[in-house]
Amino acid sequence: MTALSDAIEALSAQVGPGVVQIFATGYAPAVNEPGSGTALLSTRTSTGSGVVVDSEGYIVTNLHVVEGARRLQVVLPTPRPGAGPGTSILKARGAMLGAQLIGTDRETDLAVLKVAGKENPHPELGESDDLHQGELVLALGSPLGLSNSASFGVVSSVARQLDPDTPMIYIQTDAPVNPGNSGGPLVDTQGRVTGAWCWPTSPPQALPERPA
Repeated sequence: MTALSDAIEALSAQVGPGVVQIFATGYAPAVNEPGSGTALLSTRTSTGSGVVVDSEGYIVTNLHVVEGARRLQVVLPTPRPGAGPGTSILKARGAMLGAQLIGTDRETDLAVLKVAGKENPHPELGESDDLHQGELVLALGSPLGLSNSASFGVVSSVARQLDPDTPMIYIQTDAPVNPGNSGGPLVDTQGRVTGAWCWPTSPPQALPERPA
């Protein structure tokens, strides 16, 4: 068990630097109270996850995380704090960068973003067809708006199709996830990205609205 724990810890440290938190800001209908004089639209921000796929700053996430956003921002992970005397165990928030939407694929619910910078750390891309039932996997992301979270489980089944009329094929796993995990990577024991969380498993986490 100790060896397994050490392996999971090492895997999380290996992949974590390439997992980002995404903030998508747009407009949504405001809930007006009689005589309140509030605007018809309010600013709405939701948060999801993404994974850096190359050193040039390209990021893959789910389309539903960023769809309809007027502004996209990405929070890069920070190194884990040291364990020296007087060192806080709390991590400082990573740098927030503006992101550009490069492309989308509605059929597979995927989107590609781009942030500035060079030599961005990123995990290796794997092949989802190589996954097998019972294989150990790690899920990373930002559930409930909390950045850099990891959960562990097994592949329950592969090639799940919830709707026979759509091309979406799912990997079923028992790794715990929550709203906000959307777009985060599912990785195998070699640290290779083999899938991304997507609807209906984990919608983006909505943050409080602000009047426009």
